[in-house]
Amino acid sequence: MPRNLTDKERAKMKKQIAKAIKDGTFTQASFAIKYSCCKNTIRRIISSDKKLETAYKKYLKEQESGSYTASGNKKPFNKREVEKDEKANNQTITVRSLDIKTVDAALKVAKVDMNVWEIERKIVNFWEVTIGGKSSGTGKTGTFTNCQVKVWLKRRSPAVKALDDLYEKIKSVSYKVPFIKRTELVKSKRKRELEISLVDIHLGLRCFKGAADIDWDPSQSEAMTMAILDELLIMSRYFGPFERIVFPLGNDFMHTDNAFGTTTAGTFQPEGDAWKNTYLRGEHLALAIIERMKKEGAVKVISCPGNHDHISSITLGLLLDAYYRNDKNVEVDAGMSPFKFHNYGVNLIGFEHGHSIRQQVRLAALMANECRLDFWQKARYCEWHLGDQHRKASGKPAHFEEQGVSVEFLPGLVPPNEWHRIHSFNWQKRAGLAFVWDKTAGPISRFQVNVDNYSGLIMR
Repeated sequence: MPRNLTDKERAKMKKQIAKAIKDGTFTQASFAIKYSCCKNTIRRIISSDKKLETAYKKYLKEQESGSYTASGNKKPFNKREVEKDEKANNQTITVRSLDIKTVDAALKVAKVDMNVWEIERKIVNFWEVTIGGKSSGTGKTGTFTNCQVKVWLKRRSPAVKALDDLYEKIKSVSYKVPFIKRTELVKSKRKRELEISLVDIHLGLRCFKGAADIDWDPSQSEAMTMAILDELLIMSRYFGPFERIVFPLGNDFMHTDNAFGTTTAGTFQPEGDAWKNTYLRGEHLALAIIERMKKEGAVKVISCPGNHDHISSITLGLLLDAYYRNDKNVEVDAGMSPFKFHNYGVNLIGFEHGHSIRQQVRLAALMANECRLDFWQKARYCEWHLGDQHRKASGKPAHFEEQGVSVEFLPGLVPPNEWHRIHSFNWQKRAGLAFVWDKTAGPISRFQVNVDNYSGLIMR
């Protein structure tokens, strides 16, 4: 039953009518249904605003001529109509037809160079048109489905374009590597994967004993990382061979994120080495880690951006994805999602740095919803592995389980610097971890290589 609209609803309706007219999707009937009012009310609202009324009259003329996309159009499109409104830094394309029904197809028909432009927003409309036998010229009634695809584009920034160009160039020259056959140390019919977690490396941190707990520089960080990796691979070898080694890369892999020596959010890091040099060293260290793992089995790298190195981790992930494009031994997940998931048989592992979702109890529902359509139903052991805290703890329990989903904060490799010492966040245990995942039996073992807080050396 129609009702009276409030002033607030009328104002809101005016804005939405103007937007619908601009997008070519406005009909009086749809708005009347949405707001439970009659068409006369819609017409009175339009006539109460001169600007809106003028736009509506123009809209009706275009609709009657068959050149505009509205569900009230009286005839089907006889041919494809392509309109382009291009300006310096943005453009709008509109494709009207009976057969172009996707954004990709519309961009192709409009001949848009996606190396120059990127999609800002889009809309796709469908409506049926029925015409009588006399109008059709065939003597038979026909029903057609008109379609409009409208895309708003903006010019890609030079920095983004340069990164994409570099990505494609590296892909094109990456060398082809066949799958490496490895000798089994232990004959076993079981199928297993190994996860290597080396979190919070903070490559580029340079600190000094006194202000910080110990002396530390990038060379020590690189040597420590590779030594711990070797220890973990040796310790876990008996449980192999492994179908794959999973390596979450990022988690504050680097200490700073730009040439200004700050984190991604802009927090100045006085103990940070030059970022350009650190990024190059980070690239070499990541390659060394992957190549070392590759000797033991196939490798899956999962990009997991941290709060110190969000942009650097993303770009490094893309670089590795391009570099290993033709290497059958290495898979790189460099997707843009802030959290990642890996499924192996009955196991489902989530990776997130730990700084974004402060209410960790939400992670159980997040995993269930994100993986509902693929991994969730068959998973029996579900875990989140987080970093950020540089310790096996947080403001909440260090390791807890909620609705069958475990959440664990992993210790980091970096020593406490001056900031940690000032706030008494020092003397946290440093370690690298490895997890053995059985495809049918779940998590069956874990290994930990510890670092002595006093000497800074690996404990053997």
